[in-house]
Amino acid sequence: MPTVIITLDDKNGRSLFGKRLSKDRLLIQDIITSYGHIYASPYTAAIFKDKDKITSPIPADIPADAVLFLETEEIPSVADTLIVYRWNRHYPSDDKYDPEGNGWKITSSSEFPGYSHEKITKEIYKR
Repeated sequence: MPTVIITLDDKNGRSLFGKRLSKDRLLIQDIITSYGHIYASPYTAAIFKDKDKITSPIPADIPADAVLFLETEEIPSVADTLIVYRWNRHYPSDDKYDPEGNGWKITSSSEFPGYSHEKITKEIYKR
């Protein structure tokens, strides 16, 4: 079952008119360090410098062990792990996603300093 990575603000905001709310180079570094190879849309892949670590666009038949970084796409129902990076700020947003409200249970949480964000919280959820 694939793992999905998303970013949320402190009010579960995900995007504004299909555009990312924010990005942070240390968050990108944490994603690559933690998960290795990532599947992403061309829009999302553009924020990664190391293109060898990205498959884009996302193929229709994704491998069961794939890690998907989704900024504006729907979260596949087959995903069994959700990684949420929280910005710990409130941005204007029109797309929200509530992990608990969508059947996810938090299993761990940790914090690290970002580059443009004082604190980023990384939460891991399971179905």
